[in-house]
Amino acid sequence: MFDIILEKLKQVFTSRLFPVTLIFLTLIGVLISRIYTLQIIQGDEFAKISQVRETKEREIKSTRGNIYDVNGKLLAYNEISYSVVLENISKIATNDELNKMLFNLITILEKYGNTIENQFGITLDKQGVPQFTISGNAEKRFKMNAYGKSSVDKLTDEQLNATAQEVFDFLRHGDKSVAMFNISDSYSMKDALKIMTLRYAIFSNFPPYNQIIISSKVNPETVAAIYENSDILPGVEIKQQSYRVYNDSIYNSHIIGYTGLVSDAELQSMGSDTSYNTSDMIGKLGVEKVFETFLAGKKGIETVSVNSAGKYLSTIKRTEPVAGEDVYLTIDSDLQKAYYKIIERVLAGILLSKINNSTDAGTRGESAKDIKIPIYDVYYALINNSVIDVTAFKANDATDLEKSVYQKYIGKRDTVLEELKSKLGSNSDALDFTVSESMADYLDYVYTKLKNEGILLTKKSDVTDTSSVLTPVDPNDEVYINYTQDKISLSKFLQYAISKNWINIDKFLNKKAKGESYYSTDEIYSKLLAHIMDSLSDDVTFQKMVYKELVYSYQLSGKEICLLLFDQGVIKYNKEDISKLENGTLSPYTFITDKIRNIEITPAQLALDPCSASVVVTDDKTGEVRAIVSYPSYDNNYFANKIDYNYYTKVNSDLSQPTISRATKQKTAPGSTYKMVTSVAALEEGALQPGETVLDKVVFNKITYQPPKDWSTSSHGNIDVTTALEVSCDYFFYEMGWRLNNNGNDAAKTKIGLHKLAKYAKLLGLNKKSGIELEEADPESSDMDTVRSSIGQGTNNYTPIQLARYITTITTSGTSYDLTLLDKVVDKDGKVIVNNKAKSTKINSISSTDWNLLHEGMFKVANGSRSSVSYLFKNFPVKLAGKTGTAQESKSHGNHALFVSYAPYLNPEISMAVVIPNGYTSSNAAMLSKYLYGYYFKEDGYKSPEGKAIMPESESSYTG
Repeated sequence: MFDIILEKLKQVFTSRLFPVTLIFLTLIGVLISRIYTLQIIQGDEFAKISQVRETKEREIKSTRGNIYDVNGKLLAYNEISYSVVLENISKIATNDELNKMLFNLITILEKYGNTIENQFGITLDKQGVPQFTISGNAEKRFKMNAYGKSSVDKLTDEQLNATAQEVFDFLRHGDKSVAMFNISDSYSMKDALKIMTLRYAIFSNFPPYNQIIISSKVNPETVAAIYENSDILPGVEIKQQSYRVYNDSIYNSHIIGYTGLVSDAELQSMGSDTSYNTSDMIGKLGVEKVFETFLAGKKGIETVSVNSAGKYLSTIKRTEPVAGEDVYLTIDSDLQKAYYKIIERVLAGILLSKINNSTDAGTRGESAKDIKIPIYDVYYALINNSVIDVTAFKANDATDLEKSVYQKYIGKRDTVLEELKSKLGSNSDALDFTVSESMADYLDYVYTKLKNEGILLTKKSDVTDTSSVLTPVDPNDEVYINYTQDKISLSKFLQYAISKNWINIDKFLNKKAKGESYYSTDEIYSKLLAHIMDSLSDDVTFQKMVYKELVYSYQLSGKEICLLLFDQGVIKYNKEDISKLENGTLSPYTFITDKIRNIEITPAQLALDPCSASVVVTDDKTGEVRAIVSYPSYDNNYFANKIDYNYYTKVNSDLSQPTISRATKQKTAPGSTYKMVTSVAALEEGALQPGETVLDKVVFNKITYQPPKDWSTSSHGNIDVTTALEVSCDYFFYEMGWRLNNNGNDAAKTKIGLHKLAKYAKLLGLNKKSGIELEEADPESSDMDTVRSSIGQGTNNYTPIQLARYITTITTSGTSYDLTLLDKVVDKDGKVIVNNKAKSTKINSISSTDWNLLHEGMFKVANGSRSSVSYLFKNFPVKLAGKTGTAQESKSHGNHALFVSYAPYLNPEISMAVVIPNGYTSSNAAMLSKYLYGYYFKEDGYKSPEGKAIMPESESSYTG
């Protein structure tokens, strides 16, 4: 038995497989031993190591504070929504995998109507060619990030001058030293741009573990789709976030502003120690921006443990965020809303008083005195301001009328293009005065279009490549001067511009053509002409110019315009009106004017003169601003959180410019509202004695060259300063300016009078910013012509908010407030942490006698027998004091209308500044003020802001 076993063992040991078997068994033994050691002996220790691979801190967003008006009415607050975010993409190892994942994400988002919100400095034009969406310093910062530089200074000249195409190609494929995003050519340019936008957001994200918001306020279908496709979307998560909502937004947007994602430029300006990152919302404009430190709150911090795969394991430590404080404003939002509606009604009335059923434009172009609005201007305005959408005419679902109008357009367009091509031919000598007025407009637009496209280089900044031979137009060049004086044709000028390297051919030659070694001037001009013809066909401005010609040549009728308003849903469907328009029993003129009268078509929609106005109301006892209204306005809900680009495009192309805060940003000459400055200066400097009279001689002949004249052609007689204010006698104030300027005797001292006027403008708070917390344009005190400056002309320019501070200082007899919007700041526990009061300065250098003279003069403006506007207030129950102002800016537009005032006269509560740009006459501003006071004091007949257009009570010829 033993021998048998021994023999078997000999066979095993002598086998050729024995060494292999022995090695195999040894390795198994070692493996078993190691496993035993790791799992049994050292199991607990290694379990801890594998579980706590590392810790990370992640922020917890704070809740933004609310904004309230002075009465506690909620203006801005937060609601909860869902956002798609990228938070952990460390599992994705390659560019191809990441690009594919992002493309899948984009496809899902777009399927359910969502958009990518991340900012990117490049877009594609209609030809699919990359173009920068930014310029200047913003473009440089974008290139700095794209090329991975720590500062703009570290960009090479080649990188600094890189075109959008070159930056796009670098980010897509990299260069010899770096692969960058390596976005495959299998993706279209459009899809590659979308992927690149997200890759850029990831690339520039800092710290890199911060979440990146891709799309916010997504719908439930999107949330479900993201969860369902989580296996192909590693690192994509759904997060609950708050977003900003604004109540009564249209009435308060210029004050409140809006929030949005922090931009690269904003982050850079904050410095390296900022707590903000690219996923944070920040106040972008208005109160949201100004009081950011109160509203933002403080982020929380969560320290978490993650395993080696980056998976969350547990929370180690959590510091809760601190909610932002609530900001209470001095604004009465009910007053804001009412005033906005009253302004709209008054503007509609002014328009109706000017619109006539003919082609008569009155004195337009010759004088601003009696400008009228032809009904055809109104018809065209509906197209020009895109109330009627001409791009819808060629849609598949266009109505029969829209299709018919579009065919008229096509016929006229082709005729215009054919004639334009002839006028731009290489041998054309067509000058503006040798062609029709409409063709001259087309030729002028071609010049403007080439300039705006960067093809015709008109300024140094147009030449972005410093190494090129291109140069901007020389304004002293004889040929250029001849063109501006209509001595040579546009065709000849453009050919000359090509020879002078004023034309950037890269803008219109295709890639293949650019590769050619040489083109003659004739060949380049031929290609430029082809570009002009091609680009005009789809140019919206050109389209509107063609429609203008159709309207004014009666080929597109008023009836068709009116019916288009129904077809496009601009006006609520009315079967009876449609039938009457079609059978001719209702004229287009009557229809349109009725819609304006009923505010169904608004002044803002027409964007004719006047289409805007602003009102500022201050509390005389506190310096608080009660109302600051700019008409027209916009809905800031479309700007907050993420910008709705369709709405953004719409309001920014709106000719009424609704995004401008006119009360704080729009400057106009003060006109005769400045005469209180001149009055005080003359009285205090001894140029005029109280009670002294001056004989109005109408023409101020002390200035021999082009002597200024009074607004009235007949003399006001011998008048003192109070009557001069009442009748707004220009001659009287010319005389004061003359005296303040040392009687005009010393030509070397012509600034003396200006310095004196500036001194008292400063005392009255006019020549410096108002103190309000919002962004505000700088005031301009006149630096020329003391005599004309004394009636508010010269280069005087002020905003309504500055006029409001000025009139408040006069109302209070010398209490000059730094106006304020801030009432108080309250934390989440209800504790008042800021109780704000307007800062004020008391002016003691002006005598009580002089203050009384100003008040008396202003009282007579509103109540005196010789005043041109006192009829407006004859039976008005509230006694007020005020001053009219009219400022001419152009002979083609109505004069600006102003009225500054306060009420009640004996015990003032509020002061008010009203400005109607192109409002024709100051009586219109005074009438608007009356309705605003009537509403404020709740007088009978004025209690409701609702209603039809308010017609001017009298058409005064007064221009003071």
